[in-house]
Amino acid sequence: MNSKLSQLFLNEWRSIFANRTIVLVMLIVPLLYTTLFGFLYSERRVMELPTVVLDADQSELSRELIRAFDQDQTFAVSDMVNSEAELNRRIDAGEDYVGIIIPAGLSDKLKRGQQTEVLTIIDGSNLMISNTAVRAASTIVKTVSASVTLKQLEAKGEWGEQGKSFLTGIDYRYRVLYNPTFSYLSFMVFGLGGTVLQQVVFLGIAIAVTREKEAGTWQQTIREHSFGQLLAGKMLPYLILSTFSLLITYTLLLKGFQIPFYGNPLWLILAGIVFNAAVLALGLAISFFSPNQLQATQVAMLIAVPSFMLSGYTWPTMSMTPVIAGISKSLPLTYFLHAVREILTKGHGFDYIRQDLLVLCLMAMIGIFSAFLAYLWNRKRAIEPVENLSTMQNL
Repeated sequence: MNSKLSQLFLNEWRSIFANRTIVLVMLIVPLLYTTLFGFLYSERRVMELPTVVLDADQSELSRELIRAFDQDQTFAVSDMVNSEAELNRRIDAGEDYVGIIIPAGLSDKLKRGQQTEVLTIIDGSNLMISNTAVRAASTIVKTVSASVTLKQLEAKGEWGEQGKSFLTGIDYRYRVLYNPTFSYLSFMVFGLGGTVLQQVVFLGIAIAVTREKEAGTWQQTIREHSFGQLLAGKMLPYLILSTFSLLITYTLLLKGFQIPFYGNPLWLILAGIVFNAAVLALGLAISFFSPNQLQATQVAMLIAVPSFMLSGYTWPTMSMTPVIAGISKSLPLTYFLHAVREILTKGHGFDYIRQDLLVLCLMAMIGIFSAFLAYLWNRKRAIEPVENLSTMQNL
């Protein structure tokens, strides 16, 4: 019994290392992903959030507050505006993630011992950003407020018990846009829904050609059909099914789980169709180049598995290293999830997703062109034996 078990173990051990694909999956891929994710979070925290300021006080105290925000690693003051409407517009357009409103009379009220407040307006469409911004801004305002209060107490000579129980002179207030309740349901499931759709589409299209290769019918198919026929015949069924899955998935999320949304779902359908076309085109190219279903599936999953974490949907792209950010911008899911956020969470329309649609269309064209090159190569290999046989018969 032991000898049989040992023999079985040795046979399986040899077969693993005789198959390069299995060795790659078992040993190299975990190291690759671990390294990738390590670099993804190498900044350790979200930093340098673009921040816009409305300073209606124009005092030494307001300038001290602005310097405190700018010197903190969490914020990067990018501009000053003259109205709250312009500040809100910049946050809504994604030009800034945080807005600071310093009211008129801030310094005078503190001198008279009156309570006053500083308001921050925060883009809450990404919980990583909103949570970080709320905590950091609260700390900054309280620190500056405490410093001012202590200076006032020192000037009056009111130390001791009075100094220990001083009231905070500046009250910190914040307003979170798009997800004011910090709901993880509203935040996460939109992104996870798109991720699942991508993996299903990749898996389906990845075996569209390799299935025929393994069945031995591929050479005949490629001889009898043009590239346009193969492209339409292979992609259209999956495009119809993936669009149906998109509708079912997001209908379930929005209606079944009663997740609030603010945009027109028709824009989501448009973005989803273009996204599915891009994924299908890239998956078809993988299928053309792969010799069998196993390899096509592995290559597709190698791309699909880390896509969500690299998409910028949770960990913002601006906090990634340049190399990781470059990888993020090369993934279709990055642009689809950005469109999902703009449509469902922010309530925006076509103007805000135009660039995402253009990039996805470009990716679809790259995938189709790559598949066409593979088609020419496959067709040449399929026709040459027939021509050689015909030549020999004529001789």
